[in-house]
Amino acid sequence: MSRKDRKIILIAQCLVNPYCRVHILGQNFGLSQQLVNYLMERKVGVIQYCCPETTAMGLMRNPQGRQQYDNIFFRNHCKELLKVPLLMVREFLKNKYRLVAFVGLENSPTCGVHWGKHKINKYRTESLHPVDDPQPNEPALRGIMVEILAEELSLDGVACPFLEFPALSAPDSEKRAQFWELLQRTIEPYRYDDAAAPAEDTTVDAADPAPKSEQR
Repeated sequence: MSRKDRKIILIAQCLVNPYCRVHILGQNFGLSQQLVNYLMERKVGVIQYCCPETTAMGLMRNPQGRQQYDNIFFRNHCKELLKVPLLMVREFLKNKYRLVAFVGLENSPTCGVHWGKHKINKYRTESLHPVDDPQPNEPALRGIMVEILAEELSLDGVACPFLEFPALSAPDSEKRAQFWELLQRTIEPYRYDDAAAPAEDTTVDAADPAPKSEQR
């Protein structure tokens, strides 16, 4: 690695601390270890923000959809949590570090990059369960925190790929393999003939194996 290519990455906290996840969904420490080891082996510095769900609702919260978090109070909470991490990003960029990517979590209503259509629960609000027959042409939203993060980075003129760890897919699945390839392309683009990292807001969609820009 060149001394000039000093890299940082911004990631959702649950990818480092699985205890932040909704308690009944379980914690995947193996996933976190794999991701962190991958970054450390490549000397990529990690910046994380505090989990917006945990800091707003605690550890014993119930699963909710994006709809329930989409309110002015929670959005303001997210903006407050991002202040210090974004100051760190600015300081690193000022000192010639490279922000290689943001990594969020699949199917998270706050930290997901690609939030598609979801089922309605018995309370007539959005659930965590995606519909059984998602349509590839349906618009997709970011999670609330990721949406605000993208807005704040844009205000600073900072662009980076937005990747989503496919935690719901099997470790040996094609979707996982595509994620690792995209991540490697952002961290070590010189390993590829085209020497090009993914464009901003890149994610992997189950219906389209190729990288695609997020639809809004």
